[in-house]
Amino acid sequence: MKKISLIFLVLLSFNLYGNDSLFISANNDYANKNYLSASEKYENILSYNLESVELYYNLGNSYFKLDEVHKAIYNYEKALIIDQDFTEAKENIELSKLKLIDKIDEMPELFFISIYKEIQNIFSLKIWVLITLISIWLSVIILIFNKFKKNKNNLTYLLLIISFLLLFLTNSIYNNNKNIRAAIIYSPVIEVMSAPSEESTKLFNLHIGTKVNINDQIENWVNIKLTNGKKGWVLVDNLKEL
Repeated sequence: MKKISLIFLVLLSFNLYGNDSLFISANNDYANKNYLSASEKYENILSYNLESVELYYNLGNSYFKLDEVHKAIYNYEKALIIDQDFTEAKENIELSKLKLIDKIDEMPELFFISIYKEIQNIFSLKIWVLITLISIWLSVIILIFNKFKKNKNNLTYLLLIISFLLLFLTNSIYNNNKNIRAAIIYSPVIEVMSAPSEESTKLFNLHIGTKVNINDQIENWVNIKLTNGKKGWVLVDNLKEL
């Protein structure tokens, strides 16, 4: 069993070394403006179920240079799933959108909803979880300390209230992240229908590269929603889910 484990570790080491060398080779190709070769090597690394912010970002840049904007946006979005604070990926998405046919504005929100979302986006989910746990433990420690000392301290109750608010906020962020299904349109043009059927009424067209949110799925049809509030049904084969 030890020999098998040792062989596995050796093979894993060679595999990781090979992928690291491939990543460096892809970066060199990109630097030399050989964007097609670079994209193929980055995709090869992904085929081993290895991913990172840098890998998706570099792949997005390669596709942007090849004028495959839908693939560029897809990979920038994948980078943001790993690190939502990756500024360069956000900037390149906005730059890529300038090349899209569909110009979709975001639906205006009530000011308190916008403020709440801004608060949520201050930190990543992991950081909010850490802050919440620290707040809860600090509240418990102070509460126990006051019980032993028989002190009455309003700070304890304030910390408990803050902890409950942080717990609510963290749970809200977690549920939002869990329920969101987003995708990028990979077909040149698709028809958005009023129902999951080709015989239903055509509502509007969407073009390659546009990002949509998926609300529901019935067999090979998905119900999508745009940032401007428009909804409809499209065939799932036209999308690539993030």
